[in-house]
Amino acid sequence: MTAGATASGTFLLGLGAQKAGTAWMHRYLESSAQCDPGFRKEYHVWDALDLPSGRVVRERIEKQGGDRARFLSDPGAYVDYFAGLLERDGIRLTADITPSYAGLSVDRLTGIRRSFEQRGVRPVAVYLMRDPVERAWSAVRMDVRRSGNTDEGAVEGRLRMIAPDDQYERRTRYDLTIAAADRAFGDEVFFGFYERLFDEATLRDLCGFLGLDFHQPDFGRQVNVSPKEGELAEDTVRGLVARFAPVYEAVAARFPDVDLPALWPSMRYL
Repeated sequence: MTAGATASGTFLLGLGAQKAGTAWMHRYLESSAQCDPGFRKEYHVWDALDLPSGRVVRERIEKQGGDRARFLSDPGAYVDYFAGLLERDGIRLTADITPSYAGLSVDRLTGIRRSFEQRGVRPVAVYLMRDPVERAWSAVRMDVRRSGNTDEGAVEGRLRMIAPDDQYERRTRYDLTIAAADRAFGDEVFFGFYERLFDEATLRDLCGFLGLDFHQPDFGRQVNVSPKEGELAEDTVRGLVARFAPVYEAVAARFPDVDLPALWPSMRYL
């Protein structure tokens, strides 16, 4: 990781992961007087352009019109927008933190990086990871709650039916996102763990990487939380761990200095 920013400032491309603390991180960063992330957290430009899962989002954005629709038709305007934010007095950081960007290709990520470099802006990526079982469980709880389904066992039943092309699997393939981010951004990626995010040392490292002065966080503030009721059955956990075994193995290999079993208790079932 390269600490500090260029004179022109830093653009942060947030790759996710969904339900791994990105909303809390966004609130923390935007509370700095040195950060202006623009008019929203998730801009959904590159997933809308590239990913099958972004088709519905693209249709909605194009129907609504405005700046995001302009970004879709003219990606250069996207770069201009964020570069413009960095021209304001005192602003060192701007950001687009859209967790579904985790599915973007190496070519797309490389193109985004180069487009900002051509504008004299330092582009970086941030990717937060969470125990795969906990991440998938939290995502399913959120979706079941939003659907209005109050059936007992609905959450666990959905977790048992995760398919290879399921969004819950795609968004938990940290191994694939890590590989793409490493190739596209090299040392300019901050990899973090949800289980360590709410820690002053982690936030000092993050601020240093992004070129921000550290400011005190509000650790008591909860953002976009999926309330947990009870625990999952052991066989459900075992099934999820077996499904995500390549993820556990890749993360452990990529971050050998991290005591991953201590952070992710589900690893005991590997």
